Amino acid sequence: HYYDSIELAAGATRSGSGIGEVGDVTGFRVWESAPLAIAHLERRRASIVCGRSVIELGAGTGAVGLSAAALGAKHVVLSDADSVVTLAAGPGEREERSRLESLAENARLNGERAAAVSVAPCRWGDAAHLADLAGRWPEGFDTVVASDVLYSPRSYAALGATIRALAGADATVVLAFPERHGGEARFVEGLAPAFALVDSEAAGEGAAAAAGGARLRVVELRRARPRWCGGGDG
Repeated sequence: HYYDSIELAAGATRSGSGIGEVGDVTGFRVWESAPLAIAHLERRRASIVCGRSVIELGAGTGAVGLSAAALGAKHVVLSDADSVVTLAAGPGEREERSRLESLAENARLNGERAAAVSVAPCRWGDAAHLADLAGRWPEGFDTVVASDVLYSPRSYAALGATIRALAGADATVVLAFPERHGGEARFVEGLAPAFALVDSEAAGEGAAAAAGGARLRVVELRRARPRWCGGGDG
């Protein structure tokens, strides 16, 4: 279970966030790439989901992470910015809603599966948030997933640093995104040499139409193992 969309208060925007203010509402609906990410996790569940620790970055509704829990992940952390936005609650009424509280509510809707799900604040590049997650998961996560998070190149440095900090020694990273401006491919390439691309798949034309004409793509990367060069006399 997860929210699809919520009616927004008049004047709601997709930028800025703050308690008591109309803020970033991108986390309150399921965006176009999430089904593609979920399908990839289902297809690869035996090797990258079952029995593994998973963190979803920029989780929004938590649709991808909750799907990982349903597919047999050992534990899933749904992470997002710890912000509050104002939403329309009825005619002439407004409601302040915490992004993290909404994630927790979505997890609870999944009944017994919620036991394998937790919610944590994670602003990309935030040292305190990363330290808290590292303290609870000192070996890092087996799988890092994110969908529809590559829309703003300004966030790439912080996102890349967050992925590197949270991914375990043998981690898999799954990213799903619409290809809108070319920066997405550069971000994926920029994760090297820490991560190597192992799979890249574009969705069909129907999915592109749903994304306003942008082609949707899902990529899978693997944490690169350090190369060992043996010594010797020749």
